[in-house]
This record gives sequence, structure tokens and C-alpha cells, in this order.
Amino acid sequence: MALLDDVFAAMHVNSALHSRLRPRAPWGVSFIKSTSIRFGFMLEGQGWLTVNGQPPHRLRSGEGFIARPGVLLSLSDEPQTPTRPCEEVFADCAGKSAVFGGEGEKAELLCGWLTFDAGGAQPLLSLLPDCVVIPADAERSPLLAATLQLLALETDAPHLGSQIVVSRLADVLFVQAIRTHYQQMQPQQGWMAALADGRLRPLIGQIHQQLDFPWRLSEMAKQAGMSRSAFTVHFKQVTGETPGEYLTRWRIWRARCLLRHPELALEAIARQVGYDSAITFGRAFRRHEGQTPGEYRRALAT
Repeated sequence: MALLDDVFAAMHVNSALHSRLRPRAPWGVSFIKSTSIRFGFMLEGQGWLTVNGQPPHRLRSGEGFIARPGVLLSLSDEPQTPTRPCEEVFADCAGKSAVFGGEGEKAELLCGWLTFDAGGAQPLLSLLPDCVVIPADAERSPLLAATLQLLALETDAPHLGSQIVVSRLADVLFVQAIRTHYQQMQPQQGWMAALADGRLRPLIGQIHQQLDFPWRLSEMAKQAGMSRSAFTVHFKQVTGETPGEYLTRWRIWRARCLLRHPELALEAIARQVGYDSAITFGRAFRRHEGQTPGEYRRALAT
């Protein structure tokens, strides 16, 4: 569980923007591709969500979605209703509330955008499909329902510090959405699947607690209680990677997180992620990321 805490913390949500949509049928709004994570919840009424041109999904009151960056989204009262660009809808309205559409049935949606550290968030984003639909099921996700209620209250009647509260709630909402998704859809492969695997779970915990340890295949197989050959096959079946690929990927991920701190010397970062010098670390980082640690750090500062 310490690994999950580290991964969630490394996402570093920078800001959360939100808006209210209060349309009346017929209505439709489309969203361009974005580098942000987007979420939406149907507070009243119902509508249809279309993702990347796939068959639409019906959203009922209390249901919502979380979408990866780079996904094309549209919302409408019916699948065949034409949509207007989001920026056009809000250009016609003042503030963060948009009233639009016709004279028919009312709906109300809370929509938001999370900006974040893409490098730190990569392990989380790798877990998600293009879009996760969150059901209105209080028994399955009571904390998610409570967070949504608080978020709706804060955005409906802003008070002193509301922007900070909304930002923190949106952060919590994203974490809870991932948890809810993976309680429903158990991972078949990847690092979360390794955490659920009885033979690999203790080893995975040790690896992430000691990324600076000089791990060898024989040592990892011993920790898992398996022969080297059986361990190698099983590890790849569960994670989709060889043990060496897995170890390197997570070492580079941790290095990316540490490079956010300009006071840390490259030599110190190298030791923390299992390399004996800044030179060997720099070579591994460049092979994996296509740039040196220094170049990566300078890009973060721009």
C-alpha cells in the first residue's frame, strides 16, 4: 500500500478547474483534446457521453466519468443531438455556469479539469482506459458519493477558500475514481496485478522500498520463492515486462519525481534509484527518456 500512496502523491495535482452546465433539451456540447484529466458528473437529469466517436454511454443522475488526457468527449441529451464546442458555449455565458440549449427537459452537470505532473502521474494513467464511467452506487463507493456531494456544494455556492477546497476535492475524487474502477475491474496485467499476486506481492513491496538495492534476478526469484526460470515466466505473465524492465522503469519513474527538486544533486538521485554514479544513471535515463536528467530538469523549470 505504500507504493500506492507514493504513486498517488507523485501525481502532484497543480490545479483544478470546474464549471457548471445547466442545459435544457435539446442540447449538446463537445470538448477538444486536452492535456488535462477531465471529469464530469450528472447532478440532475440525464444525458449521453460519447468518447472518441465510440457508441455513446447513457449517464443518469449521480453518475459520472473520468477521462484520460487526449480524449475527445461530447455530452448531449440524446445521441443524435448536434453539439456545440465547449468554448463557444462558455463564450455566451458569464462566469463558470453555462445555461444553453432549448426549452425542454432540464439537466445539470458538474465538469472539471485537473492539471498535473505528467511524469509523476504516468503509473496511474497507465491503469486507466480512455474513459472510466463511475456508477451511482453508494454501497460500492460511499466516499466517492460523499466527495461528489461536497464538490457540488462548493461549486454551487462558493465561499472563502472555495477554490482551494475544490482543488483538493478534485484530487481526492480522482484517487477515489481509480479505486472504485479497480474494485470493479480487477487488473489482469501490470503493476497493480503484481500487487494482487500472492507470489509477487512481497517482492514488489521490497523492490519499491529498496530501489537502491543492487537487485539481481536470482535474488528476486528467491524472494518470490521460485526458480529463476519459473519466476521470469510468471513475472512477465503478470506484469507484461521482464523483471529487469520493470525495475528500470520504476527507477526512472522515481528519478523523474526526484528531479523536481532542484536542490538534489544528480549524484544523490543516482544513488537513491540504484545507480552507482551520475554517469551510469544519466546513460540509463537517456536510453529510457530520450534526454539527459539535466535536460529533463530544465524542461520542468520552463
